[in-house]
Amino acid sequence: MGRLIGLDVGAKRTGVATTDELRIICTPLETIPTEELSAFLQKLKSSNNFDGIVVGVPLLITGGQTDSTARIHEEVEKLKKTFPGTALHLVDEGNTSKEALDIQLQGGMKKSKRREKGSLDAISASLILQRHLDAQQWGPISS
Repeated sequence: MGRLIGLDVGAKRTGVATTDELRIICTPLETIPTEELSAFLQKLKSSNNFDGIVVGVPLLITGGQTDSTARIHEEVEKLKKTFPGTALHLVDEGNTSKEALDIQLQGGMKKSKRREKGSLDAISASLILQRHLDAQQWGPISS
């Protein structure tokens, strides 16, 4: 088993997170400009090999798409071409930004730091990655 990379893809910025090699711990890495995502991941792959990429996708309760869904799927297609043979997983990213803000507040992060653009993105990527790991461990819930 190897590392996974989690992504919270936005129009301007993308939050990046990673797991340890045993896929136990998710750690926010950084927030990068989305236009630099492919180059950043190629560099990351050469220094910290990873086996898969987990991308957060917003899902509506009604099953419809949001304004950002098409853009995220474009990035996923680019990732498929750049990293053939690397597993790509899509995970519902619903409420990860709110959860990330709650984490910042609970951690005592100062308001000025929370206002920085992109301060939530890497934490959100870590939450997306954790959702994927949880789903792998527990599987789908059945009634």
